[in-house]
Amino acid sequence: MRTLAIRIKLEETLELHKITKNALAREAKVRPNLIYDMCEGKTRRVDLDTLSKIIDTLSQLTGEALAITNILEYTRDEKITADQ
Repeated sequence: MRTLAIRIKLEETLELHKITKNALAREAKVRPNLIYDMCEGKTRRVDLDTLSKIIDTLSQLTGEALAITNILEYTRDEKITADQ
């Protein structure tokens, strides 16, 4: 096992802006399973183009300039255990 220092906080962002996972997937044109897996912390790799689509779409849906920090968080002191 290895430890990850990156936490996906997409679900918190969606809840804050009252956006459903399905709406985000549909508007970003990504698989709904990807959004669900990200929200449940099951994702270990995210393609940068996909991440960019998600951030751009969230910015459009919220009318706010969102950034990668709205989706990902570096948790230096709180390591998250993940399977290899």
